[in-house]
Amino acid sequence: MIEAVIFDMDGVISDTQKIHSEVESEIFSRYDVKITPEEISDKYAGVRTREVFTKILSSKGVDFDVEELMQEKTSKAIAKFKISVDPVDGIYDLLDLLDKLNIKKAVASASFSELINIILNQLNVVDRFDALVGADMVSNGKPDPEIFLLAAKKINVNPEKCLVIEDGLSGMIGASKANMKCIGLVRKVDFDKYPTKNQILSLSDIDEEYLLRL
Repeated sequence: MIEAVIFDMDGVISDTQKIHSEVESEIFSRYDVKITPEEISDKYAGVRTREVFTKILSSKGVDFDVEELMQEKTSKAIAKFKISVDPVDGIYDLLDLLDKLNIKKAVASASFSELINIILNQLNVVDRFDALVGADMVSNGKPDPEIFLLAAKKINVNPEKCLVIEDGLSGMIGASKANMKCIGLVRKVDFDKYPTKNQILSLSDIDEEYLLRL
């Protein structure tokens, strides 16, 4: 039986991945880079913002200041998050189930700690997690396993006893590298695309029996 669940945040706890992608898509358009929010989510969900900007804009050979872009993206995202944040369907019931089973809970997100706290406070769940780990707390972003290993360390659970719930390809890869079990929350089951056999379409698919089978 698992002893802890480590959640990605954007797209798993909060329906905020689309907001991140919308803001980034708007910024890219200024540099004549045509990439839709959907494409950003599919390719870069869970990847740190700095790396997304650097990878895409460098490949286009344009001049940019990544620090300025990071500040712009963060301020625009915070403004949107303070207005409204929607939960991912099934998250409250899943947190209740984990409480019932005495399973620890942590967040390991590519967002900065400031954003994590804003979003989780908006959803009234910040106090339901035993640890919060953001991109600013690690040297290497997903798919490096560092963020997951740090989360496990903070809640004092061996990696082999941790389950990661991710919607991003990079996070699923990172969970595997951390030697953790992983559930992929996907829009379409695709065993060739995602590196986990545990793929679900909704958090509501996770019940006590499902967890016991892992």
